[in-house]
Amino acid sequence: MKLYTYPGNYRVFKVLIAAEYNGVDIELPEFDFAKDIKSKEFKAKTPIGKVPILETEEGTLFESGAIARYVARLRPDTGLYGKTFFESGQVDAWIDFSAYELEVPLEVWVHPILGVGKFNAAALTKAKADVKKALQTLENHLHLRTYLVGEQVTLADIVVASALVYPFKF
Repeated sequence: MKLYTYPGNYRVFKVLIAAEYNGVDIELPEFDFAKDIKSKEFKAKTPIGKVPILETEEGTLFESGAIARYVARLRPDTGLYGKTFFESGQVDAWIDFSAYELEVPLEVWVHPILGVGKFNAAALTKAKADVKKALQTLENHLHLRTYLVGEQVTLADIVVASALVYPFKF
């Protein structure tokens, strides 16, 4: 399998960690974002024209969350996607929590620092409050637990941790 992305793309951390955890080999071909994203070959691989994309024997997957879920499901024996259907649902719930309650406000907060987005004081204030609330939710949930779901590391833990690594560098 080949994962196309640019270096340092925080959205692929969860994919690479899940792959390592599950013993799944993923190749990272050299990818010149500015040039390759516009190429006819790349555009043929994805309907949305963005990275990351995972090229498999069966076809191409896009969106980091879908790719991470796919990689986690490749080895049901590891329990990375939960040991039961209910746990799998809980994993999905925390992945959605990460996407909407953490990643969205963190991007509003961090992107202007990186020069990717425009600074907006009101949006920044709301984003900080939203992140604080999400972190408190995590704190409350983990107060008497080691893992977000069940009794072992799951994709939920990987996704949430991956969402927090990059922003906390700033």
